[in-house]
Amino acid sequence: MSATNGGDTMHRRPPWLLLLVWVVTRVMLLLVATQTIPTGHGVAFRNDVTLYRHWSEILAEGQFPAGDEKWQYPPFAALPLLAPRLLPLGYHVAFYLLAALCDLAILFLVWWFSTGRRGGSRTGPWAWTVGAALLGPVLVSRYDLMVTLVAVLALTASANPVVRGSLIGAGLLVKVWPVALLAGLRRWRELLTASWLTVAVAVGGCGVAALTMPHALDFLTAQEKRGLQIESLAATPFALARALGWWDGYTTYRHGAMEAVGGGVGVATMVSLAATPVALALIGLWWLRAAPSPRSYYDAALTTVLFLVATSRVLSPQYLVWVIGIAAVILSVRRDRPGPTQRPAALLVMVAALLTGVMYPWIELDYSWTGTLPGTLVLVLRNLVFLAAAVTSYVQLWRATRRPAGVRDERGVQTPVPAS
Repeated sequence: MSATNGGDTMHRRPPWLLLLVWVVTRVMLLLVATQTIPTGHGVAFRNDVTLYRHWSEILAEGQFPAGDEKWQYPPFAALPLLAPRLLPLGYHVAFYLLAALCDLAILFLVWWFSTGRRGGSRTGPWAWTVGAALLGPVLVSRYDLMVTLVAVLALTASANPVVRGSLIGAGLLVKVWPVALLAGLRRWRELLTASWLTVAVAVGGCGVAALTMPHALDFLTAQEKRGLQIESLAATPFALARALGWWDGYTTYRHGAMEAVGGGVGVATMVSLAATPVALALIGLWWLRAAPSPRSYYDAALTTVLFLVATSRVLSPQYLVWVIGIAAVILSVRRDRPGPTQRPAALLVMVAALLTGVMYPWIELDYSWTGTLPGTLVLVLRNLVFLAAAVTSYVQLWRATRRPAGVRDERGVQTPVPAS
């Protein structure tokens, strides 16, 4: 056996220490989520799963929830909500176990990718194992793990645009954000093929759901009346001003989140809505000017998702699951050439995950309801770190794919070489 083959074999051996850490951390999360280890915050982990159980009862009757302001999801979100009913267990326990299985599947995909042709670093599997655990029991208490599994599969399974487009379309049917994974496709043929497949799968799935179950497309208008969640970046000035006594607004529970109410909130909401197309325009500018490398597809996915979350009116704690999953994939990709990488942004994502795990649910009442200063400062710090991650990610993406003079890019555009 050659030294190279021996090294590959060693690299592909099951990472027993990694698995041990995953098992220990996930058992702890499950024990807290089920309140086998009582923490006094059990209702925070049960509430969403209880809501999922309620929705699953309606879905099992052959229709989608109607007139429910909390239902804001594409039709195939029904699948992860109905799946726990297939197990001979209570709904809550079954949901937690299925979430843990999806968590383990993500770990396996990231580890396998890190040992493959494009992979090359063991940092990625550790980033998922430790980084996701930093979020606390919320990790296994939301169906975002199921969506992230589809997204990670789209990133790691194959570079074939047909496969990627189909998987992104499947993710889009469960939750909208996986469509951002199209941003890194740099060749026109790949982009058009994957986009066409994404749209075909999404429209086809929505069509089937609409023909077979009433209210399947209600999610298209469910977001229209959403306000500004106090945890979002756009609401950060109001949260801090309230804690310092400079703003007389308040928060109220609407659309499944604590929303800010008071002077200036309407303007901030409009700014947040306008910021999303501006952020996407920045991605478009990069797309037109960049000279991509094999790893830029993954880097662009992280930047785009960070931009979408940062400019959203909502920044729920489970949103961090998405970016941690993508960051873990990025940290598994082999560096094909020296230069800027997404590692600084990925590290900031992990710090934001830690602060989010501290925030929710342990001090949620502090910053969300009462608006007192200690909890609000943690919220402000988390949001600043998250914003720094988004900005750093874009800057590193731009620098890493800057087109050298005189080099023809993948679309045939050539930058002239300055005269000597």
